[in-house]
Amino acid sequence: MPGVSATPRAVFPAGLAPAPHAWLVRPLPEGAVDYPAGTYRYGSTQRGNLRPHHGVDFENPVGTLVLAAGSGAVVFAGTDRADQLGPAPNFYGNVVVVQLQQAYLYQPVYVLYGHLATITVQRGNWVEAGAQIGTVGGTGVAFGGAHLHFEVRVGYNDYDSTRNPELWLRPYPRRGSLAGRVSDSSGQPVPLAGVTVRSQLLDNPKLDQSVNTYLTTYTIGTLNADEMMGENFALNDLPPGTYVVTVSNGKTTRSQSVSVKPAELAWVEFENVKQPATWTPTPTASATP
Repeated sequence: MPGVSATPRAVFPAGLAPAPHAWLVRPLPEGAVDYPAGTYRYGSTQRGNLRPHHGVDFENPVGTLVLAAGSGAVVFAGTDRADQLGPAPNFYGNVVVVQLQQAYLYQPVYVLYGHLATITVQRGNWVEAGAQIGTVGGTGVAFGGAHLHFEVRVGYNDYDSTRNPELWLRPYPRRGSLAGRVSDSSGQPVPLAGVTVRSQLLDNPKLDQSVNTYLTTYTIGTLNADEMMGENFALNDLPPGTYVVTVSNGKTTRSQSVSVKPAELAWVEFENVKQPATWTPTPTASATP
């Protein structure tokens, strides 16, 4: 079964990771909120209050155009009341799934666009990156407000085959990405460890704002690391410079420095981190996927 715990441990030289597969453009037009909400990242649970997140959310008003993030064939377009694409019927509401033209490690790649208000494509259509496929809505279980739920699925078009979209979206110009792994003494990923990413010295401090971002490692369950990395946290769109990454298990903290460069993926790894003494089990249902 797919899952973080089943992913082999990655070994890279310090600060380096495989070439990123940042194939996807932003699924929203200029002027819209085209960055993922930081409060509910892939693999997170909002401190146990929500279902483990299998994608990322772009918070925009109802009716905002939704664009294809990559070229490919529409394999699903409609409501998921009868055709179940998530853990329950009508989970995504109005939803479009596109199988990308490109494959990854000989596996098909699917991009899912959920909670749409309207759909402007049909199954079997070919769409180019940037073409309109629908509009932002609040259908399905999007009770928290209008947003685009965005997933990347590798191998199979199902809920258990997702990957972190932040590793697939092309960073903003002059921005880079960061991924990392927090593992215990047996090499297993540590779930829901606190991770703080703080800029120490930016290359262009007059142009770029300082960064101080908190996130968590992926929770256990049907979340998946990238096959080539085995990461359990990732962060996109970082200004170039030197960063301090700090990991906490609730009792102890450890830090490392890492350099982020434009259009590159930086890597950091923490080994022999003790599992948190306690962590909140994730609920089986929530207001959003």
